[in-house]
Amino acid sequence: MLLAGARMQISFLKDLATLRSPQSPISFISYLHSQNRLVDFINRGDTIPTRKEYSDYLSWAAQYVQDRGVKVAYGETVIALGERNSRTIEVHTTVLSTGEHVVRLAKNLIISPGGSPRIPRPLTATWTQGRVIHSSTYLTSVKPLLDSLHSRNPRCCPLRIAVIGSGQSAAEVVIDLHSRLASIPVAGEKAHTLDMIIRKGSLKPSDDSPFVNETFNPETTSAYFGLSSSSSRRRIRLEHADANYGVVNPRTLESLYEITYDQKLDEGIRRRTGISTPSTKPMFTILNYSEILSAENGQKSGVSHAEALPHEPPEPITLVLQQTLTREVYEKSYNAILCATGYERRSWLRLLAMSNIGKHFDLDGSTQDCEVEIEAGFHQRAVDDNSTDGERPANTSNSGASTPATSQGTSDLPSSECQAKSTKKLYISRAYQLLPKTQHKQEELQVRIYLQGVVEETHGLSDTLLSVVGIRAGEVAEDLCAHFASDAKGARSARM
Repeated sequence: MLLAGARMQISFLKDLATLRSPQSPISFISYLHSQNRLVDFINRGDTIPTRKEYSDYLSWAAQYVQDRGVKVAYGETVIALGERNSRTIEVHTTVLSTGEHVVRLAKNLIISPGGSPRIPRPLTATWTQGRVIHSSTYLTSVKPLLDSLHSRNPRCCPLRIAVIGSGQSAAEVVIDLHSRLASIPVAGEKAHTLDMIIRKGSLKPSDDSPFVNETFNPETTSAYFGLSSSSSRRRIRLEHADANYGVVNPRTLESLYEITYDQKLDEGIRRRTGISTPSTKPMFTILNYSEILSAENGQKSGVSHAEALPHEPPEPITLVLQQTLTREVYEKSYNAILCATGYERRSWLRLLAMSNIGKHFDLDGSTQDCEVEIEAGFHQRAVDDNSTDGERPANTSNSGASTPATSQGTSDLPSSECQAKSTKKLYISRAYQLLPKTQHKQEELQVRIYLQGVVEETHGLSDTLLSVVGIRAGEVAEDLCAHFASDAKGARSARM
């Protein structure tokens, strides 16, 4: 999130190109030099750029390649894929501003869809009501949300806001909301309420020590991919989860703790002096060891949120919570809920399954009712499950390909409910190519499909991060070029 003052969590050297080609014209250093800020950045004495500057770097790099002939179509959403023939794929998109339908043809396809918001299951029914938002849209949603609540609150009653999650995004949202709520006036001596709901006992710091950071080294990807069992990969992911998931940067933790300490200081002064100093600062509380059991939208019967009276505060959303240590069940009501609960990364799977391309990977419309596993494929074409020829891929892993939820979301580990479903397997190469199942030669899919940012199970924790983005892009490009050369050689041989 591009919150004011927010910093990246990696060195500027892990940019789009430096690890692959330090002389690249689109490195972060090249960007600084082009903007006449290289010396100033050095004078900062810090290798971690702000997110504002890194965002500007990405925009600069995008413009650089566009100026050199790379066509980029912004503002479009991919709605479907289709196989025109074994060597050509149709990519169907919609232009968001006009609704125009566009079809492009491709001989190769790289799918890098990012993540989709993961909302805790009890809140999915209320997500569309506008008062439950995900951290992915926080920047664009929070001001309209607070303005709406304030405008419909003429008596200036205290607002009650909950933040669900225990990771970096949750902590940053809490700090930002604390500041925003402090600027909203409250009648009387009561204060706004800001609760942070977490499953853990406390917030944990991210581990960015040098030895742990080696987990994100490019060469670690090959070592991880080459492991012979999915259980070994799973163990490594769990061992290093605190380097990336459900944890908070130590500097952010310090800022958050200052809020709680200042709150205790104000309470102490009030008790000692008996003087209550007027303040609009919200009352911040961490509800630890808390599980959300259910959620109910408290709207008045038959009246939608949009139809409610303009100066009437919307009915609260009531959460039923359980304290997991004491098993106590209790209710808390909120005017709005912010979910910083991670992402799921299965949109690519649904896209393939609903197309005629899916048949090459044993995917179809029923795939959404199946558990899908991604395995490391050690052949150019994946073997059929019943085949006895050649080496069988040995490792399996749960393929939700999802960012583990920091709190109150579904786990990335298979539940008993998931294990009861039927299972389908997909195979992926070290170079990130999704491998079709072996077929008759005349039916074999010649188009190569690559995945980026969704194969953490086979390529390690760094797959969804910036740490290997430059190296990975080079590996995909090299693999494509190797296949081009091989295909050209085969075509020449066929003509002889």
